[in-house]
Amino acid sequence: MKPFFKCEFDYVPSPHLSQIYDGFEKLRKIGIVETIIKRTSTHQNKPLLNVLVNNRYKFVYDTLDGLNWISGSIEDNLKYYRENIRADFYFKRSCNKQIRDNAPLNCMVYPLGMNFSFQPEGKYPKMFYDSFVHLSRHNLIFEKFYKKTTFYYKDFEYYPIPSKKNKILFLTRLWDPDEVKSNHLKEERKFINKTRIDCIKSCQKEFGNNFIGGLQHDSYLNIESKDLKMPFSITKKESFLNVIKESNICIATTGLHNSIGWKFGEYVAASRAILSEPLEYEIPGDFEENKNYFVFKKENELMNKVHFLLKNRDVIFDMMNNNYNYYNNFLRSDKLVLNTLLKIHEND
Repeated sequence: MKPFFKCEFDYVPSPHLSQIYDGFEKLRKIGIVETIIKRTSTHQNKPLLNVLVNNRYKFVYDTLDGLNWISGSIEDNLKYYRENIRADFYFKRSCNKQIRDNAPLNCMVYPLGMNFSFQPEGKYPKMFYDSFVHLSRHNLIFEKFYKKTTFYYKDFEYYPIPSKKNKILFLTRLWDPDEVKSNHLKEERKFINKTRIDCIKSCQKEFGNNFIGGLQHDSYLNIESKDLKMPFSITKKESFLNVIKESNICIATTGLHNSIGWKFGEYVAASRAILSEPLEYEIPGDFEENKNYFVFKKENELMNKVHFLLKNRDVIFDMMNNNYNYYNNFLRSDKLVLNTLLKIHEND
């Protein structure tokens, strides 16, 4: 059977794009897509993938955090996007009304959805999750701690099976404000850090041993967070993925540039019940508040909703099933990419 879609692109080596590459490879294997990788792009430092489909349609897969094409204000970025992007179909991870209202001429804009990083199938270079893993993989001191350094989509997936122990999970990181120059970005990081620290401390106090939470082993630490650092044996990727599957309730907070963090997508892939700060960006498909996740805005609201879930196991089970179904219809890499390609036919 002749493939339905011919897709040509330059390979951009970014973990943000691993879902897209994996989806194309899975679709290629079953004969739906023909892929032509022309070269590896070494000059592009932003996780945007330009794909020419059927020698006619220009697709852009944008996995940036927020409105972050250039250094500058939101207005500066929207102007850049409006005047410099050329595409027929633009799929934006951080999609909202501003993105659609400022769309370039003759460009159709859609939400791409959640993302998380893993090693894609196919002949792609190895991707590493962070510089710590990359630097330590050849270091004998750390080598014994890493039984596994490469993770594939199967490592993230799990069935909607509640654990007998109602564990609550919130393992996260802090961001160093001094890594950025703009005052508004420094303040954003300080706010994110405070929110995460407050949530961890409140959950520790409220739920005791039923709560698994703290800061990544290699996270930036400030004075008020030093006692929240978790051991590397828990926060390393292999252990973290296992802890997700053992936890019925997983907590997510807003990421940089108001983005939906990678952990949120990992929770959905593992079919967990999710509590999250309000999502600032759109998600495709039938992903809905109170169906796939509960929202909290303040610590007391988080505590109350965790207690509600702990008392209502049937709600946990329903949410797990909803997230399992959503993952397999919208977030799984082959479905995510196929749903974008089908927009061609929807708009004919």
